[in-house]
Amino acid sequence: MLVLLPWQVSAGLAAIAFVGLRWVIPSLHFENPILATFAKATGGLAWLALLGLGTISLLSALFARRKKALLEEQRDADSLRALSWQELEWLVGEAYRRKDYAVEESLSGGSDGGIDLILRKDGRTLLVQCKRWKTQSVGAPVIREMFGLLGHHGADGVIIVTSGGFTRDAMSFAEGKPIELIDGKALLALVRGVQRQLKDTVPPIPNAPETKAVESASKLAPPHCPSCQARMVKRTARRGANSGNTFWGCSNYPTCRGVRPS
Repeated sequence: MLVLLPWQVSAGLAAIAFVGLRWVIPSLHFENPILATFAKATGGLAWLALLGLGTISLLSALFARRKKALLEEQRDADSLRALSWQELEWLVGEAYRRKDYAVEESLSGGSDGGIDLILRKDGRTLLVQCKRWKTQSVGAPVIREMFGLLGHHGADGVIIVTSGGFTRDAMSFAEGKPIELIDGKALLALVRGVQRQLKDTVPPIPNAPETKAVESASKLAPPHCPSCQARMVKRTARRGANSGNTFWGCSNYPTCRGVRPS
């Protein structure tokens, strides 16, 4: 768990443990002879605690660096599909971390353990599941399962990410609900949008095939609500002069009534 947290956490705990074991506890006076003996012996344990937690801090820093490098390495849909299920989770977590989300990573250790990431930002909580499926599209049962976890976790929305695609039933079930579906094209657009190395050193080439693919993926991704910034869903007007016309409506309706033209 400490390895998944920022390296500063383990480094801070190492400093606290060292000071406490080296000086604070030995300075205390205990009437109990067992406690008194233990207090005198903690000075030698201080170095072990410093070494152990310092090593974890180093591993945490290396792990964070690996996730950043993994995101920068992605260039096209093929590189995304080549990721392992664990790497896909790391990639998605790092992408949202760069979008200023607080990211909680799963400790389940399985390739299909339900909730893979929990995102928090501006008082909202989002549940994320990542699907690395190469030969089939993500179906409605997966979407229903994640939607059912909303109330249990008190979350505001669900994000399903896949390096592939979604079935028509899955997209139909997600419509009108606080569910965001990110397929391979939209995932590539998300990654390219937060890549620092690409932005800083390699400007996009106009009319290049890869640039067009990213622009196309961005257009396919649902827009954000102008009122609450939640993902929007396409709706059809049923009344009035605009009956039959489509428009973008907030996924948090009726709590939020933000709209955008289709």
